[in-house]
Amino acid sequence: MNQSTERELRDLFAADAADAPDELAVVAGAVRRVHRRRRTLTVAAATTTVIIAAAVYGVHRPTATPQAQPPLVPSSAPVTPTPAADLPAGVKPGDPLAFGAAQCVKAYAPETLAEQAFAFDGTVTGIGPARTERGARPPLDLRSVTFQVHTWFRGGSAGTAVVDMSPPAASAGTGDATSEGGPAYEVGTRLLVSGMPRWGGAALADPIAWGCGFTRYYSPSMAADWATAMR
Repeated sequence: MNQSTERELRDLFAADAADAPDELAVVAGAVRRVHRRRRTLTVAAATTTVIIAAAVYGVHRPTATPQAQPPLVPSSAPVTPTPAADLPAGVKPGDPLAFGAAQCVKAYAPETLAEQAFAFDGTVTGIGPARTERGARPPLDLRSVTFQVHTWFRGGSAGTAVVDMSPPAASAGTGDATSEGGPAYEVGTRLLVSGMPRWGGAALADPIAWGCGFTRYYSPSMAADWATAMR
């Protein structure tokens, strides 16, 4: 190789070396790119974690604490009815009020019940002075008794009825043959009541309830018998 060729090659290699990138600069640039990539991946991973955590919380987040509610009463729970007045001792539903049998004008039977001017099923709501007195001698010991009427069998249609009848308890020593023994009734007692106008006329003109079985303590079966007898 002559000197001219050798010099040309040396100049060419020197030019190539000058154009070649600096080794330290290349390494430094690579390191920077790696760091940037790691930061990008870290941020992306953190963002992904936040998104996933938010989604999980949305699915499994606890519900708000419910407000306390009163316990529900089962629909099958029995409802306590308003208590009615107790019957006198030894008395059963359907029994007659204890008027003196010797003073009965006629014996109780479905046929004689059907002859009564009025009859109803009612509950006592008030007791007061008699209303049918006309100066009869001797006067009868009676009370005016107001009823809430549940069913009319004969003689009326109003929601209430006021009739004279023997007092709730007998008046000892009066000689009143119509007085009943014991506390026969009180406010709240449910009775089947029948009777006649005391002085004649319309059914509810001066009405007076009859004893001797024509006024009784209420029972469903007795009420059904009265409905049949009054047809």
